[in-house]
Amino acid sequence: MNKLRTTSKPLNNIPPNLSLYDKYGAVAYGVILQIIPQEQLAQEILVELFQFPLQNCSAEISDVICIIRNARAKALEFSNRFKSLLPPNEDSNTSEKEVLPDLIFNLAFKQGIPLESIAERLGISKEATMKAISEHVKSFRKS
Repeated sequence: MNKLRTTSKPLNNIPPNLSLYDKYGAVAYGVILQIIPQEQLAQEILVELFQFPLQNCSAEISDVICIIRNARAKALEFSNRFKSLLPPNEDSNTSEKEVLPDLIFNLAFKQGIPLESIAERLGISKEATMKAISEHVKSFRKS
């Protein structure tokens, strides 16, 4: 029986997707990590994926396929939001992992956008924004 299609209420405020996370979390994380190659952001997208009911699932498809589709859609949604913030002349060969800390640093310190606003626009937590700024500053120490 597919757990995605159950209608029972969660017990003790446990999200209904917790058992699916336990079973398929690693698969979903792998899919997300392929699209968003930054571990912290991929983990946040993974958590968000299992917080709400999964979309476009039916009795005809298995749970794992549904989760893979939803994980891919969530990661692509974030990726598109991220790319819309990049300058148009950004080098397409540069990975998001390399560009994100620089982008967040520029938005925060060169454009003066508050960290809360940056986090909201990118769909990430304020802590992830602060970590990206820290990574950007650390890159100067290495060079």
